[in-house]
Amino acid sequence: MIIKKRHVIVLFIAACASALVFYAKSQYVVPIIMYHKIDYDSGSSRLVVSPESFSAQMNFLKRHKYNVVGLEELAEMVKKDKIPPKTIAITFDDGYEDNYIHAFPVLSGLGLKATIFVIPAMIGTPGYLNWDQVMEISESGVVSIGSHTMTHAWLPGQPEQVLEREISGSRRSLEGHLGRPVSAFSYPVGGFDDNARNKVMESGYKIAVTTNPGRKYPKHDIFAMKRLRVSKTSDNLTVFWFETTGFYTWVKEHRDKD
Repeated sequence: MIIKKRHVIVLFIAACASALVFYAKSQYVVPIIMYHKIDYDSGSSRLVVSPESFSAQMNFLKRHKYNVVGLEELAEMVKKDKIPPKTIAITFDDGYEDNYIHAFPVLSGLGLKATIFVIPAMIGTPGYLNWDQVMEISESGVVSIGSHTMTHAWLPGQPEQVLEREISGSRRSLEGHLGRPVSAFSYPVGGFDDNARNKVMESGYKIAVTTNPGRKYPKHDIFAMKRLRVSKTSDNLTVFWFETTGFYTWVKEHRDKD
């Protein structure tokens, strides 16, 4: 009798463990981390990451053998619903010059793929990448260039002609300068609606990223992929590890209001 009870208990624990594993897998969102400035002036904003912290985070990914992929490659994985363990993508918004000075050498040295989303109207202005730097990055074979619209416009509710200029026009501008396809797009401030999303699809992009549209939005929509902002709290590599597990999005979405 005691043996039967123990057997029932073991089966119950095993069933609970299996259910927990299944639930955890269902909540997994492939981590796409988002940087802005990589600069020594990290006290000016929580979103400014120091070069030392950035280097430590990239070396963490390399040392722990993360599967760091480009966004175009990630799009194919999502389509096939085959995302290997520890897959991660690295992105930068706005195209600041410090990305070239502090981030690009680290990524190139470690062979870690990433995408820098630039704003064509801002290229060559103070604090932003110039065309020579954008070209060098694009030709590196490690870091790719994506579009962040022509002028960093807020896209929801915009008329067709604005969407054409900001989404399609920015792609044409970048491809004209770089002489190669531009396949990835980032919505400024994460803002998009159905019209903007459809325009991104029609314009020939293969993948688009936002910030976090909330837990009611699909986990893996390749034209509105969820991302995680890297901030000063990620100076702590334990925090950075948790953010890159693929389960932090679930925690954040249930912690924050939609």
